[in-house]
Amino acid sequence: MPISEVTALGWFHTAACMVALVVGALQLFGKKGTAAHALRGKIYLWSMLIALAATLFIFSMDVVIRLGQSPLFGPYFGLFHWLAMFTLLLVVLGQLSAKRQRMAFFAYAHPVFMILSYWLLVGAGITAAFARIGWLQELALSISPGAKTLVQYKLLIWVANANHVVHLVALVAAIMGVRRLRRSPSRVVSA
Repeated sequence: MPISEVTALGWFHTAACMVALVVGALQLFGKKGTAAHALRGKIYLWSMLIALAATLFIFSMDVVIRLGQSPLFGPYFGLFHWLAMFTLLLVVLGQLSAKRQRMAFFAYAHPVFMILSYWLLVGAGITAAFARIGWLQELALSISPGAKTLVQYKLLIWVANANHVVHLVALVAAIMGVRRLRRSPSRVVSA
């Protein structure tokens, strides 16, 4: 579906996603544990909740995987909707973990859940951009002249893989940061 055919709900969803993309990037690279981090976290949470809720009512195109049969493409509740539900679960678990970071599991769970939710948000944005922006499709087709579907665009695969690498590095950095913080001798451990 080209941009000209996006509905009002689709634009509302897109606006919420854009807020989450910007705030999420600031969260990834900003200082953790500050009042600004907490405020950005609330903005990220609400923008994601709005975007994901809107996703559940958008039925323009989805994929339904059927075991032993060819997939269905069309206005169904399918793969993208289930990914939205999974992302919603990650965001909610990440928020719940943020409140319980004194316990080791939650100290690690909070950044992992939030980074994974952001990874899925960026991935969905990449896919949507290639599906809806004409000049991006033309660029992708110039690199992959015989491509008939999004999955065959080499440029999309390269961009998606770059997204994977960036988020894998962010996950490793977050886990190392939590380990370093938890092992710090200046950290007060309450019983």
